[in-house]
Amino acid sequence: MKNIFKKIIKYAKVWIILLLIFNVSLCITSLFPSDIIEENVKSSSNILLEEGNVHKISKFSSVTNNNYTDAIIINEAYSIDNTDPIYSYMAMRKNYKKGKTIQVLTDTLGELASINVDENGGLTINTVDYYNPVGELHDFLDEKIEISITYGRYWHGYMPIYRILLIFFDIMGIRTFLLILFVLMFIYLIYLLKKQLGILIALIFGYALIVQGYFFVSYSLESSPVFIVMMISCIILLKRIDKIKNLYMYFFVIGCITNFVDFLTVPLITLAMPLCIYLLKMQKQKKDYKTLIKITLKSSIIWFIGYILTWASKWIIYDVLYHQGLIKSAIAQVFYRTERYNPNSGLELLEELKIFLLDNIQSIIVFGIVMQLIILIKINTITVKAKPFSQYIKEIGPFLLIAIMPLIWYIVLANHTILHPRFVYRHMLIFACAILICISKIAIINKKDKKIKINKNAVNK
Repeated sequence: MKNIFKKIIKYAKVWIILLLIFNVSLCITSLFPSDIIEENVKSSSNILLEEGNVHKISKFSSVTNNNYTDAIIINEAYSIDNTDPIYSYMAMRKNYKKGKTIQVLTDTLGELASINVDENGGLTINTVDYYNPVGELHDFLDEKIEISITYGRYWHGYMPIYRILLIFFDIMGIRTFLLILFVLMFIYLIYLLKKQLGILIALIFGYALIVQGYFFVSYSLESSPVFIVMMISCIILLKRIDKIKNLYMYFFVIGCITNFVDFLTVPLITLAMPLCIYLLKMQKQKKDYKTLIKITLKSSIIWFIGYILTWASKWIIYDVLYHQGLIKSAIAQVFYRTERYNPNSGLELLEELKIFLLDNIQSIIVFGIVMQLIILIKINTITVKAKPFSQYIKEIGPFLLIAIMPLIWYIVLANHTILHPRFVYRHMLIFACAILICISKIAIINKKDKKIKINKNAVNK
């Protein structure tokens, strides 16, 4: 019991330190006036208005960007009032300008609303059917909107980065900056994977990232932060994999940071991708099957605790300070997201899952063929002791558990999945990577066994 109590205290200390860092970083970047970023905010608004709420990034790809969420982020960045920085970052209002805003609406259950100017010059509050945050941002900057809405249920931990970047760049400049960052992280990750785990694993990770639109993610202010956390987590793990003394604390911290920057996009990638890397390394060190399963389950639980604790702490802190009923609203929102339907979408959950799976199976088949050729060449001269059938499960079991993570997420958060297929499909990065790892391990076992049989026949002759 003493050891358990000591561990709980240790996790609590780390969690409190992280909360302090989160609040301080948000507070500091809320201290400078929005006038500093006004020019780039207006330029960004014009770019978004030209592109529309949903923008197809390239004529060579079907990937579309959720400009409506990016417009919200830019609106929030500009709406921060540096004379009241703590409330500004806690409430995270949009359409707010001191001395101009006459009414503030609180965060409520359901889909976030946009306030738009109608054809008669009046203001309307719109949800999904007429949801137009890009137009809302433009009208707000033209001082046509005097109603603000809080969005306090999330931390919006991306704000320290984006507020600073908006001093120097408009949205196109930020996208370029993010693309350069994404390319550098990709190159370094692949290099480390090849060095630590071999060329085949490096190719699997690289292929899975590319087919899930990794480089297109840099176009999105909404989804980029979670991918950055995932990539940095993988890189740190690969750099210090033999020096990490407390793996579960590592995943706890990742879970906390993920919730801090997440806009409820694809958070599971920050758990699953580093976990795949760690398990692969442990298999190279001949760790037994039960140990790997234990690591998989325990890491997932600890990550989830970090994610939920950080999220709940935002609601508690906000309500203690401002008494606006956010806890009740946020909990109701969680239950709303777990409903099995969304009245604002014409699609069903099973239809979404079918599309996600079919798209990934096609890409897996394509790479599977290439992988077989690589294994044929690489295993050509290797002879090892043949393994029984049970070894297949021992080799791939942990990765099968990881592969079903996104499917569980989709089913649990069915409402969210149905409404936001444009970005939640990227959770299938986990499925693609984990399944390709399983296929590679099965193929390697088969090729090794085949070589053994050939060698035995040669000896008999």
